[in-house]
Amino acid sequence: MTEAPRPSPNLLDPTWHRFISPHYDDIALSCGGTVARLAASGATPEIAVVFGDRPDSEAPLSPFAAAMHAGWGLTADQVIDARRREEAAAASRLGATSVTLPFLDAIYRDGRYASDDQLFGPPLPEEGGLAATVTAALGDAAADPAARYYAPLAVGDHVDHRHGFAVGLALASRGHEVWFYEDLPYAIRAGALDRRLQHLAATTPVKLAATVDVGDTWETKLRAILAYSSQLATVFGYVGAAGTLSDIDRTMRRYAEQRGDARPVECFWRLVERSPSRR
Repeated sequence: MTEAPRPSPNLLDPTWHRFISPHYDDIALSCGGTVARLAASGATPEIAVVFGDRPDSEAPLSPFAAAMHAGWGLTADQVIDARRREEAAAASRLGATSVTLPFLDAIYRDGRYASDDQLFGPPLPEEGGLAATVTAALGDAAADPAARYYAPLAVGDHVDHRHGFAVGLALASRGHEVWFYEDLPYAIRAGALDRRLQHLAATTPVKLAATVDVGDTWETKLRAILAYSSQLATVFGYVGAAGTLSDIDRTMRRYAEQRGDARPVECFWRLVERSPSRR
């Protein structure tokens, strides 16, 4: 069973906040209310979109990626251009800045992921060093001891979110403060969060560390989500909802209020500190 929510520690303790976003819409969906709260309090949160680079326009798409693009009726360039415009609009609405790292979405990585089953499964062995490469590309915030990173918990098991979780682990191992957010809309599916926590329990256990009340920034979060107009039908179809404002509000609010005992919250997890072994 998931843990009961608990009050947040001081959200503004750090002076620098960086949100690791596997794809363009993940931060607005998963923790946009927290970003907006930080911005309203005078901070300048930064969103780092990890897997948002443009694929080589001269290289053919894999059959899996080509089928997706056929469904969208767009070329890869058109998709990336549209998503970057959406990201800029969403970040502006949240009061954040946004940067895109030079890494490709899983569907563009040399045809390695050729089905939904592979996309929502473990990273392939040949990508074993990808998290370390991404971590290096983020740079080092060690010069600011009050920095905090926010990384995906990887609820839902999307391969890019798993890489994002591994980046969070790497940052924590370097001594950085890392809060792991519940990936939405994946976490809305019944049992999804519990399954992820059970999977982590054996090797990388986590504990609920903070709940952030986002009642005052809920409308801002919704406006940021609506900026991703090209994705709404796909994203919310995953949880059986339509991409309309009323359905998005109802679907997201139900989960947020369940987590916050009738008050909408966003929840964050931290690694359980292990006691040093005795010889």
